[in-house]
Amino acid sequence: MPKALQSIKYSPVYPALLLFTAILYWINFDVNNIWTPNESFYAEAVREMFESGNFVDIFYNYSPRFNKPPLTYWLVASSVALFGNNEFAIRLPVLILAFLTTILTYKTARLLYNRETAVLAFAMQAVSIQFIAGKQYASPEIPLAFFFTLTLYWFVKGRVNRQSIYTFLASLALGLTILTKGYPYVIVIGGIIGMYLLIESLPDWKKLSGELKSLYLPVTVPLALLIGGSWILYMYITHGSDFLEILKSETLDRALSQKSKGLRGLLFYPEVILWSFFPYSLVFYVSLFSSVRSWERIRNVSFAFSWFAVMLVIFTAAKGKIPTYFIQAHPAMAIMAAAYLVSLRPEKRAENTIIRSLLLFSAISGVAGGVLMIPLFELNTLLYAIPFLALCLIMLPYLLPQTHPYRKTMIFLQPFTGTYAGLLVMVIGVMPQLEQFRPYDKIGEAIRSHPQISADIPLYLQDYKLHNLPYYARRQVISRADPDEIQTRNEPFLALLRTSDIRPENRKHVIWSGKIYRKNNSESRLMIYIQNHLKARNGDYSGYIDYSLLYREKP
Repeated sequence: MPKALQSIKYSPVYPALLLFTAILYWINFDVNNIWTPNESFYAEAVREMFESGNFVDIFYNYSPRFNKPPLTYWLVASSVALFGNNEFAIRLPVLILAFLTTILTYKTARLLYNRETAVLAFAMQAVSIQFIAGKQYASPEIPLAFFFTLTLYWFVKGRVNRQSIYTFLASLALGLTILTKGYPYVIVIGGIIGMYLLIESLPDWKKLSGELKSLYLPVTVPLALLIGGSWILYMYITHGSDFLEILKSETLDRALSQKSKGLRGLLFYPEVILWSFFPYSLVFYVSLFSSVRSWERIRNVSFAFSWFAVMLVIFTAAKGKIPTYFIQAHPAMAIMAAAYLVSLRPEKRAENTIIRSLLLFSAISGVAGGVLMIPLFELNTLLYAIPFLALCLIMLPYLLPQTHPYRKTMIFLQPFTGTYAGLLVMVIGVMPQLEQFRPYDKIGEAIRSHPQISADIPLYLQDYKLHNLPYYARRQVISRADPDEIQTRNEPFLALLRTSDIRPENRKHVIWSGKIYRKNNSESRLMIYIQNHLKARNGDYSGYIDYSLLYREKP
């Protein structure tokens, strides 16, 4: 082993990265109200589970929701049972699984390569932008990434150690993967393992046959399907064709029936990778192009390459395309890019210059983002210390001697350092500020401050759905309500209506008033929401509508 790698072997780099990542993930992860719409489905469904005592049949807004398997709901419900029904408890399982996924990335890379590669793979996974965004709210993407990565980690461990127990553990993890997002992931993970074994075995077909036998497929596949398919079987027995129709629309229809996007569809995920795997996306593409130059190079990264390639082909071929679908490929991309960086040799000066330029560019971009956020959001000027310290760390390796054992590692970690600084400014300063025009918890508090409002009274909402409103109102929400019809009823009602449509005689019944974001009818497009938030801070409320909450007990 080279001396540089020996010096890293017992270094504090990995523990330090673990600590800093844990701090970044923990800070203000629960500061925001439930985001709409995806997180709302899980938060409200779990609330209704506790209300009804039924933890198997999933309901959102008191209507059956068959769209996704139940494991994420159950994880959230377990946390709520321990910590109460709040944003902290709802997001905690996702945060923990995100952190564990970064550790699994490290451990998988450690099995395949060396400690330095594993440390870099951890760093790349830990701050990849879309992964960070995914850990900030409760949805199945991060749990899926964890169980997906766990399946492949156990598989690799079983193959490296030649112990069948790990193969069976991989089968159990695959069952949990199916229970998180659905049976198509049997095809995805099966394709990854199949391609990897094919690359490793060719041209020795007898070796391939032996490798397949070592997987005990007649046992492991049924075991995974038994775990993952148990809920599907229960739902079919309970709900019959209604469930099958939803299952079909969520799987086959999404994959095969949506409108094709032509060339744009072929380039969808390559384009997504540029921002979703930032700050190491540029380095990843260089590593990818370097890997495909020869069969020998492909074999050097055969497992990570198979992981990435199979996912790219399958999800590009599928008609339905969403950026979050590719989060499960991030560990593979991190391992490929890390292995490439560690394999760089000093004599390849031009290649080293290009890579170091890309690393520095990505690092400075992260620092610049942190600096720009402070005046843009009018944050505390003390936060400038964060990007300043990051910049000092980024420049430090250039002051160290060429032979210093940590110099190369610090250069490789420059994008981590710069992006970490930008993300730290974001979670400390920006995320809390975004709540300024998100009054959903206040609407719920207004309802609960009037104990005479029965939980059986629905909340009528003018206009399109606010997906998190059932969670905060703790009752059924009926959207697209006619304000005139509601206000002329001869019975008690609770309604959230446009302030401009409140009749004069009902103004005395208003129990809350405020602005609600309504552009695109969703906050899920975060950058658009942030633009409108900044406009609102400057007095431009064009993305918002004034609403009033009415409770009229008697006509």
